Amino acid sequence: MSLAGGLRELLRPPPHRGPLIAAGAVVLAVGIALEEVRLADKVPDGVHMAILLLVGGLIFWLGAQAPNEAGEPPAYQSILLVTGIAMLFAALLLTASVLGADLGDVSAGTLMWTSAVTAGLALWPAFERNSAISLLMAAILGGVALLSAWSFVFDASSPAPYRWLLAFYSAFLVLSALALREPARRHAEVLIDAGGLAIAGIGAMSLDIFAVNQSSLPGIWEVVLLGAGFGLVAFGALDRSPGPAYLGVLNLVLFIFVVAESGDETLFWWPLTLIAIGAVMVIAGLRPRRPLPPEPDAYRAGEAPLAARADEDELVIRVHDDS
Repeated sequence: MSLAGGLRELLRPPPHRGPLIAAGAVVLAVGIALEEVRLADKVPDGVHMAILLLVGGLIFWLGAQAPNEAGEPPAYQSILLVTGIAMLFAALLLTASVLGADLGDVSAGTLMWTSAVTAGLALWPAFERNSAISLLMAAILGGVALLSAWSFVFDASSPAPYRWLLAFYSAFLVLSALALREPARRHAEVLIDAGGLAIAGIGAMSLDIFAVNQSSLPGIWEVVLLGAGFGLVAFGALDRSPGPAYLGVLNLVLFIFVVAESGDETLFWWPLTLIAIGAVMVIAGLRPRRPLPPEPDAYRAGEAPLAARADEDELVIRVHDDS
């Protein structure tokens, strides 16, 4: 076996040791994160970058090389991939710092290229190793890269274009999920999750803790936020998928806070509309039911079925013609 082949075999986690390796990788990542924070001013950024690139790349490679089990990634493989991707993203941010970027106020250009590169890395195990969690991270980072690119190119300060970008990106993710529904059900579900997060971002931008210019959310986006919340909850319940259901609740909570922040002390229009629609639906479900027709009497002992009975000693045979 060649040196490269032997090294590759060494870095392929054996399935029976996968959980131990994944647990160790998480502990190692936490320790390195603590070291990075405590020694941020003591050690040059180049050293921090090298540590994160080396360890993050190693953990990511271990996750990418781990074998699937019955065509699905085992839990330890997902842990390795998530840990490695997170460390590589941090390493790329430090790389930007080494190249002259100011991490105290991360620029749109820095976020754009670091998010895009990390998303591209995550796409490889997403399809090569059938890793749905990697696809989710790639979709989230892709959204960050999209918003950062718009800010970098147009320097837009108004939230309006970012809302439209998030809405179109969410629609793109949902359509992609429909295309993956049959061949990759789990991948389709995480794309729905990412689409729900994109819509939640529209609502979060208008909260006081996130809003830059304290702009209220226009009515059309309130409808989008509410519709996405109801749709995600319904999808999660029907498909028995907890992720979309939780994100649906998140969107509904954001809708409540965003509408409540308008300061209107009145039942018009949202409270009254929702109360009326909800009450009608509940009453419709509880309306009195029409009694079902009585069941026919059972055949007595020795009695022939209706289809086989003779009328005036003449045998009647009923034939169904499908022509």
